Amino acid sequence: MKNIFYLLLLACTFSCAGDKKSSVDSGYSQPGVLWYQKPLRILQTVMRQPDGENYNTDSLISYMEKAHANVLVVNGGGVVDFFQNTLPMANVNSYIGKRDLLDEIVTACHAHGIKVIARVDFRGVEKTRYELHPEWFGRDENGQPILLNYTTPVMYGPCYNSYYRNEHAVEFISTLLGKYHVDGIWHNAVNFHQTCYCERCMKKFFDFCGQKIPTHSSPESDWKEYYRWKALNAEEQLTLMRSTVKKFGEDKAYAAEVFNMYDVEQQRSTGIDLYSAAKFFDFLVTVSFIADNSADVDYKDLSYASGIVKFLKSLNPEKSPVILFGGNGTEHRYIYDAPIDLRQWLWEAAGAGGGFWNCYFNGPYPSATIDLRNAFLPADSYNYLQRNEQLLQSLEPVTDVMVFYSKLSAQMLGDEKFSSPIRGILRMLQDAHFQYGFITDFNFSRENLEKCRALILPNVVILTDDQTRIIREWVNNGGKLMATFETSLYDTLGQKKADFALSDLFGCHFSGEVANTETDCYQKIVTRNEILKGFEQTDLLHSGGMTLICKPGEGSTMVTGYLPKINNQPPENAYPESWDTQNPVIVANQAGKGQVIYFANQPDFLNLIIGHPDYHHLLTNAIISLLGNQKILESNAPASVHIYLNRNTKDHSMIQLSLVNISSGPDRPLRNLIPVRDLDITLPFASIKSCEAISDPKIDFSLNNRTLHIDRITEFCAFKIVTGE
Repeated sequence: MKNIFYLLLLACTFSCAGDKKSSVDSGYSQPGVLWYQKPLRILQTVMRQPDGENYNTDSLISYMEKAHANVLVVNGGGVVDFFQNTLPMANVNSYIGKRDLLDEIVTACHAHGIKVIARVDFRGVEKTRYELHPEWFGRDENGQPILLNYTTPVMYGPCYNSYYRNEHAVEFISTLLGKYHVDGIWHNAVNFHQTCYCERCMKKFFDFCGQKIPTHSSPESDWKEYYRWKALNAEEQLTLMRSTVKKFGEDKAYAAEVFNMYDVEQQRSTGIDLYSAAKFFDFLVTVSFIADNSADVDYKDLSYASGIVKFLKSLNPEKSPVILFGGNGTEHRYIYDAPIDLRQWLWEAAGAGGGFWNCYFNGPYPSATIDLRNAFLPADSYNYLQRNEQLLQSLEPVTDVMVFYSKLSAQMLGDEKFSSPIRGILRMLQDAHFQYGFITDFNFSRENLEKCRALILPNVVILTDDQTRIIREWVNNGGKLMATFETSLYDTLGQKKADFALSDLFGCHFSGEVANTETDCYQKIVTRNEILKGFEQTDLLHSGGMTLICKPGEGSTMVTGYLPKINNQPPENAYPESWDTQNPVIVANQAGKGQVIYFANQPDFLNLIIGHPDYHHLLTNAIISLLGNQKILESNAPASVHIYLNRNTKDHSMIQLSLVNISSGPDRPLRNLIPVRDLDITLPFASIKSCEAISDPKIDFSLNNRTLHIDRITEFCAFKIVTGE
């Protein structure tokens, strides 16, 4: 479908019944803290049917103890049942015979203090089961069953309103929780991507808006209400599933499969996203493989693991963030994933305060698969979480800047156009060792904005009237703001405005013209100030991408200006008629007590896709200028050493400082790591009572006043700092 725009839905509320306790609480005895609120060390084994034949629970427990895992996610059922299911639509694994394998696994794990989450999957059934109750499943616009052609065999899909995903799912989950005493439910494949025309959907949609469900030939405008309605259906589904789990006790956990923060087109089409996770899940887990399942393997930014942890924390800081990775990844699942990339992926997450979920698709547990090379690769990072649980349980980033994440903008722009500016900003922040966090439109408020030393709006094309008002008031009262390109230029319906909603803050006005500056274009330096530090030997700067032609506002400072394209052939004619410029590209503006720097071009996007040094230096200088040269910490570490500073929310005197080294050759996956020596980090604390190495007690370091010196880092090091503040 084409881009459809709609306002964010109000968070729905739900009630949780019962207070039954879990079978075993070993290792989770801290008063007032439930097991899923602690740093999680999860192993998931997605068993194939033959794995059930000779399943050995003793070997499973032995592996989990050696790997320092304390939670097991294991097949419950839905597609294939790994217990003696007597419900309608049962599909008991023929390899387990009369064994009740799930009962054996739960009993063994509980005896060793290991929690068990049952994986359920209600995405569909094969033809023989479908024919038992065809009315339980979805229909396409021609009245034919909805088929999931990506599965083998082809499965018949149920919609959010179907009997199979509702009445049947409630009975199924209740059986697992009531009879088998599992500690939680993992709702696999919760998303429903298709458009359904079953009787339930047709009636519910007509009752909702008095219209028929649009078809593939319907105009774009007809789909707006449908997607809003589908999101409501998805929330009803999640509410029902969560309430079903919570009837068996608050200590029973519910979570479901949601993909990453940049898969916005999928989120729009299914109605489920990470905002849903923040509302409905007991801990915040998102799929975070280092590469996707595709023929052309594209490795994700190594900093994504830390970025998603920070993002999850911004959605709900009270819930434990978890990255779902795979020792054998998601592509070529039988062969080990790139080991150095994977280790640094885990250390990045740990450095930001995240937990782990190791998902294996090819056997009963990682040391019983065909390729054992990564079986114990996560053990060190899992052990780190186990040894430092008290410190790591509740962390928040200590921040220089906050990055605004706008779901409305995401749904308008689509995956790449939305994600690239954010990724370009995060690349700059990581390289320059700025400490950052996220603020989102999920919980955007003046109170949360007041926590920002500086706010970045990376091409946030849509701001609501309320968000615009809050930002304007905050800046005028002393806030520091940086914004790029089309920020605030569209309304909530995706219609372009005549001018920026924040034009008074930006210090310029949109002319209505957009220039293509992809090739042979430049910015002319007009006014030299802190933003241009390091550019003393040039009058021109790189210009790429697209540039908005703007008119300067009264009282603002034009730092750089737009120059029309200078054709490069023939060289004899490669010069402009005039070097003068009237249209600002970089604008510095004083707004009330606050300070604003606006870029009319795409420095964040270009910092990612082109990487010309001008963009990194301009963005870095802009942030330093806004912060008044007062960064949280200073370091001589190269850009390839990522630094994270986190504070314990329960005891602000407890600090986690982490460093992750990704210094290597230029290619991905990483072939080796190059150790980095003689690192100095100047910390922001007036008084430091103690500094303890918590990753490796043998690491050589010293603390002189507020400067921490580290002799050598190979892959990861972390410190527990106790301040006197």
